[in-house]
Amino acid sequence: MRVRAIAALAMSTAFIVGCSKSEHTDAQATAPIAAPVQVAPATPMPDAGKLTTVPVKADGSGRSVGEAVNEAIKLAILQANGASVDMSSEQFRFALDVATPFDSGSVRAAGFAETVAQKSKGAVTGFSISSLTGPDASGIYKVSIEASVAKFAPPADSKKLKVVVAPIKIDVTQIELGDTTVPAQKVAQDIRQQVIDALSQTGRFSVLDRDTADVQSELDMISSGQAPAAEIAKLSQAMSADVIWVGHINTLSYRKNARKLATSDRELVSYGGGWSVSQRIVNVATRQVMEADTLEGQALPIKPTTLGAKFDPSQTLREMEGDIVGNIVSATLMRTFPVTVISRDGNTVVLSQGGQSVKEMARYQLVSMGVEMKDPQTGESLGRVETPCCEVVIDRVTPKMSYGHLENVRSTLDGTAGSLQVRGIIKTSSQPKTLEPASGSATDSLSAAASTPAVTQVSLLGHASTIATSKKTSRHGSKGNATEGGDDSNW
Repeated sequence: MRVRAIAALAMSTAFIVGCSKSEHTDAQATAPIAAPVQVAPATPMPDAGKLTTVPVKADGSGRSVGEAVNEAIKLAILQANGASVDMSSEQFRFALDVATPFDSGSVRAAGFAETVAQKSKGAVTGFSISSLTGPDASGIYKVSIEASVAKFAPPADSKKLKVVVAPIKIDVTQIELGDTTVPAQKVAQDIRQQVIDALSQTGRFSVLDRDTADVQSELDMISSGQAPAAEIAKLSQAMSADVIWVGHINTLSYRKNARKLATSDRELVSYGGGWSVSQRIVNVATRQVMEADTLEGQALPIKPTTLGAKFDPSQTLREMEGDIVGNIVSATLMRTFPVTVISRDGNTVVLSQGGQSVKEMARYQLVSMGVEMKDPQTGESLGRVETPCCEVVIDRVTPKMSYGHLENVRSTLDGTAGSLQVRGIIKTSSQPKTLEPASGSATDSLSAAASTPAVTQVSLLGHASTIATSKKTSRHGSKGNATEGGDDSNW
């Protein structure tokens, strides 16, 4: 009896364990398979164009089979790469005599296709003869060929508006910065390079280089036969500009203004200056001036003092150069590619441009674009009707876009996100309006007391420059004492 009970217990235990294992196995079998982890794609390589091969059909004729085939090969190369290819170059010299020693039977053989590929060093592949006739009554052979010819595929950026930044002109030889001077041509070159960099970074233009000699050295190496023959497709691919940006620096200085006090042998010194740049955008094909305006700005002045005003000429020049470049880029973009509201969620908006086209924490006027108007006499488009609707404050700027919020909304904006465009800057966040001279209370007794100058934003055809203006509230001291600002307008 006892043995029988123990056996029954053992069998029950074995059954339970078996069921548990079966349920575990079933659970494993029915468990869903985890989806493979999606790996983010790597950043694509920069698009500089690439070499490809294109199928070409061409016909040739000559007094021998070899001459006719040579002519057909030359035409195939020209069809793929354009008539500007130099057929006398080292790589394609083979085309003049590759088939000369071969008869009609030899050129039809498979080995001849290999000969063409070998002698062209890969520039012509997949060669075959479609038809060969002759000689006719005049002794002329005619041949039709098919081949794959190396060709250069330009980058996608080549479809953008192509611009060349011309050397900036300046009439003076030296630029005055307080007691020092710097070469004017060096400053003009620095500003031009910064304009090139800034326009490239906008992503709206293909900025073409016209100065780098190393580029021509690379092309000379290809044309001389030092590179593979397929590289010949890179020749004659230089792009011509659609427009040329032309700039002229009218004024640029930060001058020292000194005045001897009538009641003392000391000198009251202040500094002030600014810049003015004229710019044009010229259509290369027609030489038409598409846009032209003058940009101006003023550097922060140093208050009059007798204690020795000091400033960093290099830093001041860098700030003025940056101001010039920023206004040039902003004005150019506003006229050619106006900043547009591309998305709106309530009063939160996304703008179509970033980088240097807008400034963080700046306030801009927004207009709602209406119907297009045309001149009744000439039929020329005068542009679309613009209705000021609100203001946008820029909260964040990225290289491609910018983010902001709307304020002072004066009209209904429902469904008009794509028709809102940015115009001139209105005002920026508060900032110091003048540079303080060397510390010391004696300055206050020798110069007039005044309130902090206000900053007025002047809209200049789609851009803005900050011009510091003084609001004089009181003056004291003897007749010989100077008021705030001194003679800072003389620059």
